[in-house]
Amino acid sequence: MNRIVIIGAGQTGRGFINRLLYLNHVDVVFLDINHELVNRLNREKQYKISFGSQMRESLIIDNYTAYTIDSNEGQQELKKAELIFISVGQGNLSRVKDALEKAKPFERDYIDIITAENGVNVSRIFSDMNLGTSFLVSESIVFCTTLEAKGSLDIVSENLDYLPYDVDSLGHELPFKGLQATKNIEVLMQRKIYTYNCISACIAYLGYYKGYQNYAEASNDPEIQKLVLNIRKDLDACISSHYGVSYKEQEEFSQKAVYKFENKDIEDTIERNVRDVDRKLKSNERIMAPLHILEKYNKKSDSLLLVTSAALYYGEETNTLKNMSEGYLNNLPESWKVQVLEGLENLKIKKGLIEILKSQEK
Repeated sequence: MNRIVIIGAGQTGRGFINRLLYLNHVDVVFLDINHELVNRLNREKQYKISFGSQMRESLIIDNYTAYTIDSNEGQQELKKAELIFISVGQGNLSRVKDALEKAKPFERDYIDIITAENGVNVSRIFSDMNLGTSFLVSESIVFCTTLEAKGSLDIVSENLDYLPYDVDSLGHELPFKGLQATKNIEVLMQRKIYTYNCISACIAYLGYYKGYQNYAEASNDPEIQKLVLNIRKDLDACISSHYGVSYKEQEEFSQKAVYKFENKDIEDTIERNVRDVDRKLKSNERIMAPLHILEKYNKKSDSLLLVTSAALYYGEETNTLKNMSEGYLNNLPESWKVQVLEGLENLKIKKGLIEILKSQEK
């Protein structure tokens, strides 16, 4: 494959996806809506990816050209593409779809598309396109955290070089080391969101309440660690049953998430992880869906209900909720709803997390 496009030149696109392609000695074209970013990529002609103290040499990435996605050059690159990676936020996927529709006709009979956005079933957005070319759309799962260095194109990254993608939807394997052909990826995708992203939300919203700014510091807070462990004990068992994986496999999966978030080499922020709370409180997302799985297996997690209170607390404090707090709880059992709202009131009067938890467990 010689014509590879990455839509989205942000931290995941240039810090992770292009890293994998660079290690495979492949050239790419970045397409982005940000004119300033595109100009800087072309002007500086390279950027560095470093890995903290993880005993790995930094990489100098110089295998790219960049255009704005709506430019004539950008449209021409889409027309010629053999493989397109889409690495943008879920809210921008419709703009990507518009750009693809604008680029027709394409030079190839089919184009492979890999989405690298951690939502559930995001490929459905592209399923109804009829552009005279077959789009083989495969979802992938990004486990690697990448962060932009302030004021620079450079990236700080975890030392992870694998990207699982849905080989069932694609119908064939891609010839690149690090891209892992994965069957039944929907199961892995949901386990990832309901494990990794759930634990991430626990740390972020509890960390916000406790006044942390640094994400790893919040991850290593003893109170927060206790609540995360409480959640894992019940949730791992239920996810194991729900998705038909062994308890040992799921327990190791969630422990990897804990190790990831406690890594002090990755200087992430609470602010980055708490934002978009309205979406994160939706029924198929990282807090509510795990609660529904617990309910299905007759389990209850007071700690996860307290995290729900903390997410609502953040939303109210920052005026970022699109509904009244009660509106996010409609599908929960009535007793759980009452407990979440009581927890919210206790957070508002600045009670300690363990104090609130003990009062709820009575």
